[in-house]
Amino acid sequence: MVEVGGLRKYPHVLLSQAFDLKMRMTAYWNVVLRRLIDIMALHLQLSVSNFVNKDMEIEIMNDLLGPNHGGGIERMLEEPPSIAVKRQKLIKSIKKLKESKEVVCKIMDDRFTHTDYLV
Repeated sequence: MVEVGGLRKYPHVLLSQAFDLKMRMTAYWNVVLRRLIDIMALHLQLSVSNFVNKDMEIEIMNDLLGPNHGGGIERMLEEPPSIAVKRQKLIKSIKKLKESKEVVCKIMDDRFTHTDYLV
């Protein structure tokens, strides 16, 4: 329930202007809130980017090239055993496919060669 009895003492024009002002302020406030959220999101994104690009870069370089953990680059370049197994399976599959292709080509060649003699 809204008490409107106190509003009757004001002129209708003034009430209309007050209502219009309230509606405009409500719409404007929604825009302001969206902009604040966007600014906070962009600020957070910039802060994370700066942290990763500046602060973490030093830590990563120390880890890779530092005296305590020398050989970090070599560790990064090593192939994990699971990837090595997958690579070997892929190489075997490619080899089988090439062999199958040769067999199919030979069968097709023999078939066309025998057909030529029958005609």
